[in-house]
Amino acid sequence: MVSCKNKGQAASTDEQDSLTAVLDSIIEENDTTPIPMFLIGGDGKYMHMLYWANIEEPQKSEGDEDYFDAWHKHWELQEMFRRNAAQYTNLLTEEGIAKVEFVDEVLKDPDGNAPSVGEIHGREEIPALCARFAYVNPKDKNPDGPTWGVVICTDSYLNSRKRLDVKGVDAIDTYPALPADIVKKMEKEYGMKAENSKKIGIIDGRYIHGTIEFKGEFKNAPKDKYDTDRKYALALELLVDNDKIYKLEELGYYDPEYGSTWNADADGYIPNDIVAAFEGPKGLELCYTHGAPESFCVGMIYLRDEKLIEMQYEMFHSLIDEEIPVWKKDLAEMKKLFLADDPHSHKYVELTKWAHCYIDYENEWVWLRDKDDKNGAFFIRDNDKFKLIDVENAFQSPSRAEKDGICYLKFGGSPGGPSYQHIIYAFKGGKQLWKLFVLEVYGEISECSLNGKNISVEEGKSYMEKIPEGQEITAYFRDIEPKGE
Repeated sequence: MVSCKNKGQAASTDEQDSLTAVLDSIIEENDTTPIPMFLIGGDGKYMHMLYWANIEEPQKSEGDEDYFDAWHKHWELQEMFRRNAAQYTNLLTEEGIAKVEFVDEVLKDPDGNAPSVGEIHGREEIPALCARFAYVNPKDKNPDGPTWGVVICTDSYLNSRKRLDVKGVDAIDTYPALPADIVKKMEKEYGMKAENSKKIGIIDGRYIHGTIEFKGEFKNAPKDKYDTDRKYALALELLVDNDKIYKLEELGYYDPEYGSTWNADADGYIPNDIVAAFEGPKGLELCYTHGAPESFCVGMIYLRDEKLIEMQYEMFHSLIDEEIPVWKKDLAEMKKLFLADDPHSHKYVELTKWAHCYIDYENEWVWLRDKDDKNGAFFIRDNDKFKLIDVENAFQSPSRAEKDGICYLKFGGSPGGPSYQHIIYAFKGGKQLWKLFVLEVYGEISECSLNGKNISVEEGKSYMEKIPEGQEITAYFRDIEPKGE
């Protein structure tokens, strides 16, 4: 949330009010001098400024009095950006500035629902609530440049600030340590021993940006009113200006057995990354990002009245291994293909659920079924177009198999009497190799065809001997919403 983070110690009421007033004044300036914003990812065509709050203004309700003002301020900052979105025409690069333009907002997904908020998706196909930007000159796009945490600014902000140089230190395997006198000074102030220190970078050839991670429990941390037994760890984000040291306290969790953690799946404290810096009318202003395995934060750090004040816009949740989305229009297209395959019989079949499944590992497979799991169809999507592979019914039960790098989709069942039929599809490298049809009568092969052309019984036997036993296909189905819902 938008907040001042005087973390790790219980600030006095007067001090907290003072810091809050600074942030309030920064936010109030936003309509005349909009503060920097961040582009995170995109959809292959446009860059995205991800939103962190729903579009609708939050309304106070019983039970949220303690949090409502923070929630509303959270929303208010986003609304200020939305009002001024067209003014954000400058994308900051290492070389200078690339011109960009606001295109539009993504407020609905293809099904007409509100997209996710506060999440970074691992797939371009999944929309998020956001504003979209594009390069004015497509030649300015750097395909090798960063896509997470890129800073965009308005003319009014740049014209009222001096952009400062930010240089990272040369670090191949690890960051160098901070000067010993700085570490000792912080150890004395906090009465704790440093686990490690890191020199991250230099701002304007003057300010040292670094971190210190302390050993053991931070005993002066404020107690958690919901978990009074919780123990905290402490790290510091430092800005050193000659003999002056400015700091932000970053609380983690401390476990006597497992040690200190600040982020899931991460060893130790992960430093902020200062991606842009400015000297403003009231002091130093830093744009920062904070990447961790499960999250990505963006925001500003201000140096005001000899204190660092952090304004975190949002901690976005980073999603990986997401399922490819299947929208209502996709389901409608597949149902249309299913009906066209057999207009007479299939018009009486209602496909009510769908799932992704894995027949091979190169193609995207979608399996549709009726509510009784008696009828269904298998589709492959290629270049956003669906292809019906085959259907299941009372005498075509599906299974899959794999051998020697070839994956098989198998259908087997009796069309009646002593007959039993096999329909088998073979795939390798994402391509269909062949389709085999075999009809058995009393357990003996009666007729065969390969890719629609008749072959001999001997050839059919040769193919069947190479194909392994079929296994049940694993799939987790979800309901298809009826029309009108």
